[in-house]
Amino acid sequence: MANFIIKAASTDDFLLQSDGGTTIVSIPGSGDPSIADDAGNTIATFETNTLNLGDKTLKKPIIKDYAEAFNAVGTKTVAFNFDLEDGNVQTVTIGSMTANVGITNSLGSNVNSLTVLMTNGGTATISWVAGAHDGGGNAVKWAGGTAPTLTSSGVDVLTFITFDGGTYFYGFSGGLDFS
Repeated sequence: MANFIIKAASTDDFLLQSDGGTTIVSIPGSGDPSIADDAGNTIATFETNTLNLGDKTLKKPIIKDYAEAFNAVGTKTVAFNFDLEDGNVQTVTIGSMTANVGITNSLGSNVNSLTVLMTNGGTATISWVAGAHDGGGNAVKWAGGTAPTLTSSGVDVLTFITFDGGTYFYGFSGGLDFS
């Protein structure tokens, strides 16, 4: 049977639920509250404005009014990576370059996607790869076997999806030449 332990009010207030000496729920007066399994392994932590599940599955949620994490990469003139841990929607402005662009930090064997709003992508010669740009990852697969011709002065929307945790990505043009 689980026990709740409540300490007297102080700057170190916390609520603790334990089961046979193993902390299950810990809500400290300072620091991040957490939930653990009966072996003491952390399942989730509550950080500032974030529920961190540590790459664990959230099963059967009904989600309304949600947003995807967004990342502004900035301007790039050399090889770089889109890191999925930075967000699933990213923007970048491209300067003149010939380089690999990688997609990194896919989750295990899960489906992952990335939407890129790319400005002036046609000023560069880009080879798209799954994994780090300098790691020799597999080339992104495009419909017809060829990446789209990007716009030299305007915005292109590209989407990438992997069904195998990042071994292979499939690339799609969501729209070209938004100018």
